[in-house]
Amino acid sequence: MALVIDEGAAPSVGRCMTSAASGMPLVVGGSIDEVLARLRGQLRLIVIGSGHLPSTLAALRPIHDVRIAVLAHQIDDSMLAAALRAPQILGFLAWRSVGVRPWELSYVVRRVVAPQQPPPNSADLLLWGASTVTWRPRTSSDRDQTVRAVELVAMRFGIGRRLAGTAADAAHELLMNAMYDAPVDASGSPRYAEDRQADIRLEEHEIPVLRLTVDSSHLALDIIDPFGRLPRGKLFGGILRGRSGALASRASSVLDVSDGGAGLGLFNLFSSGAVVRAEVVPGRQTLVSWMLDRTVNQREIRSLPRSLYYLEGVQA
Repeated sequence: MALVIDEGAAPSVGRCMTSAASGMPLVVGGSIDEVLARLRGQLRLIVIGSGHLPSTLAALRPIHDVRIAVLAHQIDDSMLAAALRAPQILGFLAWRSVGVRPWELSYVVRRVVAPQQPPPNSADLLLWGASTVTWRPRTSSDRDQTVRAVELVAMRFGIGRRLAGTAADAAHELLMNAMYDAPVDASGSPRYAEDRQADIRLEEHEIPVLRLTVDSSHLALDIIDPFGRLPRGKLFGGILRGRSGALASRASSVLDVSDGGAGLGLFNLFSSGAVVRAEVVPGRQTLVSWMLDRTVNQREIRSLPRSLYYLEGVQA
């Protein structure tokens, strides 16, 4: 592993990386050139400050199996575009005024060094004792009932009405993607994506699982479908198009949805949450997790650093 970051932040970030990697050697430097000069053995993961992204991509372009995690105060259009072009970038970790969330960095490191382990649910990542509720909606009516239940259960767990409503909106987006866009038939053709307004009834093997998890600091929603069809281009590209469309809509009131509802929905999830992560086992499973930070004032959410990841795993 390697870390390219300002000297003052290196000790705390480095300790977190080393502990999550079970002692795997870590090379720390102030530039990508310094790190590569000192590196011995294969480089699997490099964590960098966002200012080092262009030079890191240039240096690692021939090395396809390395993964790059970027610590960022803000995720701008150039970073999203870079993630579209460079599959080595697994995502962006929110670099807040108090630093990175330790559990986030540990999660990213662990997923790279031990990809054979099953993707963790949010309950595995958050504080011990978090409360979790699970739904398996089969029909369009079940979807609507589940969305209402998410709001009610969130409030029962101590979430304010406004945040609970935001969680319900996110649940709707996640369920629409998992129920309408993900399912395919035996030939690989989408079954329900053509008409996202239609009432549907999923086959037993198509039913997704939605989990709501709440602890004292976070609210999280995990959706799991058995198809593994979310490509990284749809995640990063959908958010990038959504950002451009949102800016244009201030003047024209039109948002580009040419890539379908799923692309716009992913942008909405990114805009409203603190963390969005996707783990995909191609053809087998997609897990998308959306998380709110309960410690942040609701009015500040859209201006604070966010985290965004896409990891492609292997079937355990």
